[in-house]
Amino acid sequence: MVSASFIFYVLAIIIVTMTMIILSHALNPRGHKRSNAYPYESGIVPVGDTNIRWNVNYFLIAISFVIFDIEAVFLYLWSLVVVETSWPGLLTASLFILALFIALIYEIKQGAFNWGIRKEGES
Repeated sequence: MVSASFIFYVLAIIIVTMTMIILSHALNPRGHKRSNAYPYESGIVPVGDTNIRWNVNYFLIAISFVIFDIEAVFLYLWSLVVVETSWPGLLTASLFILALFIALIYEIKQGAFNWGIRKEGES
C-alpha cells in the first residue's frame, strides 16, 4: 500500500514541475533579435573564432580533480562510521588511499601536471 505522504510528494513534484514549465512558456520573449543569436548576450560583440582548441592537459587536470574530489567524499563518509568499522574499515580505507596515491604517482610520472614543459621535437 502506498502511503499518503508518498502520494502527496509525487503530486507536489508534478505541480511544481508543471508550474515551472507554464511560467517559463508564459515569460519567454517571443521575438528573435539579432542580439539573441550571439553565444553570450552580455552586450559585447564577439571577436574571433569560437572554435578554440583546448590543451589536453586541461582535461587531465579536470579528471584528476574529479577523482580526488570523490576520494574526499568517500573518506568523509568513512570518517563518520570509523568507530563502527574498526580495524577492517581502517585497512580498507588505507588500501583505498594507497591505490589513489599510486595513481597520483603514475600521473606525475606520465607528466600530466607538466603544463609549460615541452620535450624536444614537439611544436
